[in-house]
Amino acid sequence: MNNENQSVDGGEQDGLLADRLRTLIGSRSTRAAAKAWDLSYSTLNNYLNRGTEPSLSVARQIAEREGVSVEWLACGDSKETPIALDEERAQWHVKSQPAPVSDPLEFAWSMVFSSLDKSEKEALLKLIHKEGIQGILYQSRLRADFVQQLNTLTPAERELFYTQASGLMSAIQQASRASED
Repeated sequence: MNNENQSVDGGEQDGLLADRLRTLIGSRSTRAAAKAWDLSYSTLNNYLNRGTEPSLSVARQIAEREGVSVEWLACGDSKETPIALDEERAQWHVKSQPAPVSDPLEFAWSMVFSSLDKSEKEALLKLIHKEGIQGILYQSRLRADFVQQLNTLTPAERELFYTQASGLMSAIQQASRASED
């Protein structure tokens, strides 16, 4: 039995599957999208223009690669709307209603985390993984103590400190470059 003609949605849907596929394709060519989804061009073209529908496994593959839910792809669930994160690379994010957070600390962490860009999130997770929370808190206390001590210096002492620190940093960078050569 050919899975390509089996319906993913099984009934009435919000819009057409082909329209949702076109949304995911974005500014890419059909060939580029087919390649990204590991489909033949003719198969994707059939989904877009002939009304054939992908098997569940193919729908899941497309959904995973585009970062949308299979439910949205199959039915166009109106609670979810794909938002383009990067149109050129066609990365998508499904915007759905967030679950309410009852714990104020969890909400605060969520807000902080969501305000970070991808590289900051990765750096934070690596730091937590490497140092652990206690290590991060310890480093934070050390920095606070350092800043407090730095603020007790006179302007002349502070200038001398910065000059010596800058000289040390230059020496470290030169030594690092020399060891790379």
